[in-house]
Amino acid sequence: MNCKTETEFDLHRRQLREKLGITRLLQQRQCVEVGELPLHTEYYHCSDEAPLLLFLPGIGTYVELYAELLHRLCTLGFNVVGVDLRGHGYSGGPRGLYRVEQVVSDVSEVIDHYRESTDQPVYLYGYSIGALLAVACAEADARIEAVVCGTLLVPSLAPDIVHQLGWSWIWGSALLMPGVPLPMQSFIDYEQLLAGHPAGEEINSDPLVVFDYPLGTLSSLFTWHLGSLTRSYPYRGLIVHGDRDEVLPLSYSRRVQESLRQPFELEPVVGEGHMLPWDQPALLARLIADWLHQGAVTKA
Repeated sequence: MNCKTETEFDLHRRQLREKLGITRLLQQRQCVEVGELPLHTEYYHCSDEAPLLLFLPGIGTYVELYAELLHRLCTLGFNVVGVDLRGHGYSGGPRGLYRVEQVVSDVSEVIDHYRESTDQPVYLYGYSIGALLAVACAEADARIEAVVCGTLLVPSLAPDIVHQLGWSWIWGSALLMPGVPLPMQSFIDYEQLLAGHPAGEEINSDPLVVFDYPLGTLSSLFTWHLGSLTRSYPYRGLIVHGDRDEVLPLSYSRRVQESLRQPFELEPVVGEGHMLPWDQPALLARLIADWLHQGAVTKA
């Protein structure tokens, strides 16, 4: 599905874009469908010499909602590609349905499509559940030199017994009923997360957001084993975590950092919660860009 012009969207879509302040920014993107599915990608071009930075969105969401962040990253020296996961946003496939190994294959295909040369650095930024997927991709594809995680959920390290029991229930249920949808509102309070955001109401009623996930998708995510727990890889890693995160406490990222064999730096963001890409896109973009550019200089 190609990107539609603003006039092809209903009133809700126009209001959402206006309240996010992205209507003008969307004119800077190039929408490209990759593969047979097809997989929807949005490209912000900086220069022919810029590194390639892929973005994987948070659970249920899609790339267009993060246009301000992606545009800012582009202005800071990256060719940015946002990827709508299969079954999400404008990408093809049944709604919300994927397996982690499929995402790994899809991202590799996107890199094949966009990478200009074998010398062009490739980075990943995964937000929320996208961070888990980004690390899985970096473990499988040696072209990925650095991964930035907007928090990093490691299924082998459950935050608490409640999460562990919930994931076990999902795994068992998915064996029998993989296609049965589970309402995400049952364990994520979207209204609280978006409280006070100008576009909160529109996002919470957006028909392109996935609010009900097949148990098979959730089981794939919450049973995925990251190799970075037991071995190190060539990629560099950074975890960005607001110290007022409403989903996972900062202490969880400290535990993850200590448990992984793969080295990860941890960047706490004072006074910020889980929704950094929407609440503080300028701050987040600068933090990510500085870390990636600093690593490139060190490597050189």
